[in-house]
Amino acid sequence: MTAAQSRLLVVFLTAMGLVGFGHEGRAQTVAEPGASGTVQVGEEGFRVASEDGAFALRMRGDLYADARFFLEQTAPPGAEGFLLRRVRPRFQGRVYDRFAFSIRSDFGTGGPEIDDAFVEARFAPALTLRMGRFKVPVGLETLSSTTGLMHVERGFPAGLVPGRDVGVSLSGTVGTERLRYAVGLFNGTPGASEPGADVDDAKEGAGRLFATPFAGTGGGLEGLGVGVAGTVGTVTGTEATPALTGLSTTGRQSFFGYRDGVRADGRRWRLAPQARFYTGPVELLGEYTLTTEAVRHGPATETLTHRAWQASAAVVVTGEKAREGTVAPRDPFGAERGTGAIELGARLHGATLDDEAFPTFASPTAASQATAWGLTVSWYPNALVRFMLGVERTWFEAAGGASPPDAETLVLTRMQIAF
Repeated sequence: MTAAQSRLLVVFLTAMGLVGFGHEGRAQTVAEPGASGTVQVGEEGFRVASEDGAFALRMRGDLYADARFFLEQTAPPGAEGFLLRRVRPRFQGRVYDRFAFSIRSDFGTGGPEIDDAFVEARFAPALTLRMGRFKVPVGLETLSSTTGLMHVERGFPAGLVPGRDVGVSLSGTVGTERLRYAVGLFNGTPGASEPGADVDDAKEGAGRLFATPFAGTGGGLEGLGVGVAGTVGTVTGTEATPALTGLSTTGRQSFFGYRDGVRADGRRWRLAPQARFYTGPVELLGEYTLTTEAVRHGPATETLTHRAWQASAAVVVTGEKAREGTVAPRDPFGAERGTGAIELGARLHGATLDDEAFPTFASPTAASQATAWGLTVSWYPNALVRFMLGVERTWFEAAGGASPPDAETLVLTRMQIAF
């Protein structure tokens, strides 16, 4: 997407938002002087709000303390041990009922950095305008909160889609609220595992449709959701910021990257079909991601296509209902000594890198394929605290008969609190 096309799309998205605002009328006025408010403290965090709810400020946060150990191979320095995976205070607010903001920083691994910082205008259920830094609407697991992931870390498809980026989007639910859409324009990032930086004036368009066709019916398929998402744009990397995709294992060890001097040089697009299903204590998730990017190494150019997929399942063995975000135990452990809830999760995921990347463009140590299985057990003492223990085995293949990297066997633990 060229710079001129990008500017036109920004104008269009903003204008659509203004049209929606005009049709909905004026937002709620300021509360009367001296009007009382409320202070709430509970599972949703700390919240201060006006009596009519038009103005609110909420403080939330999450803290993940992890341990990571490799069983068979000698880990690189600093790869295993104890770490603060995420330390994220968040401030959210609403003013005049229709306008909201969110600010979240992360002081964990790789921090400090800004995770989210955006402003929203909520004109109607079908029309929300957002600008700032936030998650790009593409990957299903990437869009899911880390609080409620089935496993300690996300699967390989998350490495091929953008995570957070700076841009503008329109989103909402349409019809009977069984179809959700999002469309936006962003600076453009290589992938969730390689955030990168904006390196040129061209922007990247992103879009997603996600349907829950049986929502509200009360039938067995009520929790079914299917969707498709994608991005398209043009990117020109630099020597300092190549703007290229990289992939890492669950142990956060790189197994695919490019040679020094290789950079993005042309069109990049992604396609991400996805589905999830909740029924009683069971949760299922599947997604497939395809990324095509143009690369250059000196005079050599190529268009490469990389693929990743995953199939995950979890069951709450204590019988509580599986839901997106977290599990609420029937018999919580806290003020009273209940048993909490226990969940078992399993997954199989893999990634295949384009054979044309080898040996001209790919790093000499890069693998051409990775496949992994993982098992995770989670204990929820209550709705805010979670303990996780996982094991994951990853093995690799190399292109051209080369020796692949050693297989990775990893044990992960996490103690988290999120409110």
